[in-house]
Amino acid sequence: MSRLWITGTAMIAAIATLKTCLVMHFALTPAQATPLVLGALFVAFFILTTGVGVLAYGQVKRNLNSERRRRMAPGASEPVAKETVISRYAQDWALSQAEADVAIFVAKGFSNSEIADMRGSALSTVKSQLGSIYTKSGLASRYQLMAFVTDEVCAMAKEAEQAPAAPARIDTRKVLPLVGRARRAAPARDAQDLNHRAAG
Repeated sequence: MSRLWITGTAMIAAIATLKTCLVMHFALTPAQATPLVLGALFVAFFILTTGVGVLAYGQVKRNLNSERRRRMAPGASEPVAKETVISRYAQDWALSQAEADVAIFVAKGFSNSEIADMRGSALSTVKSQLGSIYTKSGLASRYQLMAFVTDEVCAMAKEAEQAPAAPARIDTRKVLPLVGRARRAAPARDAQDLNHRAAG
């Protein structure tokens, strides 16, 4: 985390320095380019760039969180399970079907040799597929993959609990059966009236 802050501060300082140099070169005369003016410009550009960076970071974080919530909202036919998480991320990570299958087995806690036995493949193939999974997903180890999938399953379960229940559909034929009976009885009553009138 500290490395991220150091990198971000260095980038902001570099951008502020570049802006100060551009202003000094294009807008200031040599007499105006005093150390005090240049220092003030650098501080102003540093603050402005930091503000823009914070706003952009906040917007990106909000977008990522909303995308994560959308992704983790369970579909009507999708169970809250490790397989669901892998299948959702397999496309984003560009995993092949074999890699997605291996990722599911790893997420469930199987060892490489057990995965190789179950899939009927060589141990070296499983290791190669795991290396590809780690590269594509950005995760460093099987433990990170297992932790990631577990966290996502927990997020899915939480979203499922918070999602409003779908309103129950009411079958009016069962609730109001007399309507149907009245319609069925009407032709019979009409026929009786006609017979009575004909007889009279």
